[in-house]
Parts: sequence; C-alpha cells; structure tokens
Amino acid sequence: MENAIPLPLRVAVVDDHIMVSEMLALSISKESDLALVGVAGSVVDALKLIKRERPSVVLMNYRLLNVDCLDVVREVLKDEPSTRIVLLSGSGNPEMLKRALEAGCVGLLGKDCSIADVLDAIRSAGRGEIVVRRDQFSKIS
Repeated sequence: MENAIPLPLRVAVVDDHIMVSEMLALSISKESDLALVGVAGSVVDALKLIKRERPSVVLMNYRLLNVDCLDVVREVLKDEPSTRIVLLSGSGNPEMLKRALEAGCVGLLGKDCSIADVLDAIRSAGRGEIVVRRDQFSKIS
C-alpha cells in the first residue's frame, strides 16, 4: 500500500511547560499505534531530538522561550522535510495559522482542545493531512 503509515507512528513533543509535555507524553505512550520518541523543553534539545530520532510527527508549542517557533520549524524542515509539525497554541488566530502553514507546519491546535483531539491530529498529520480545528480558526484569509 503506497500511502500506508508505518506503525507505530513516531512522535516527539516540544514544549517548555513541563506539565503539558508530561501529559502529552503519557497520553501518546498509551496508544498502541503511536510511539513517543522523546520530549524536549528547549529549542536546542528539540533540534537534537529531531535529528537523532527522526520522528514522523512533532507537536511543538507555538510560544517557546525567546524564540520564534516558525524559525525552528523552517530549520527542522530544511534538514528533515518529511517531518510533520503540528503547533499547539494557547491563543490562536487566523493570521497565526496562516503563518504556521506558510512556514511548513501541517497544523495548529488550540491548547483548549482535548487529548483525544491531539491524538487524532497526530494520526491525521501522519497521513499527510492538514490539521486545523475549524471552530478555532474559521476565518482563514
């Protein structure tokens, strides 16, 4: 099958909030079709993790300390163009979504979504789909 997703789908989490990272990591690790390959709390650690583990999907906080995450996205995709990156944000807007997609992300989720939504988004991203909750970003220009 040409478009089959190799299972388990390899996932990395990048978030500078430990509680968020730990909850996402725990949730991902309980799924039989997903494999958590690591968690990073900084850009430096994230780049090392992604280079070493080559995850299929990366969940990344939109707001990382003192860094434009879209620069990080571009750097990751330059070296690993097949990596699917989904950003997580506490406050989303259509312009943010537009910029994320232009940078090469496959999606943006608000942090008010459920863990089930995040797990579904990982799977969708792994299939190459764009991941957006339309109720959060309904006016994409």
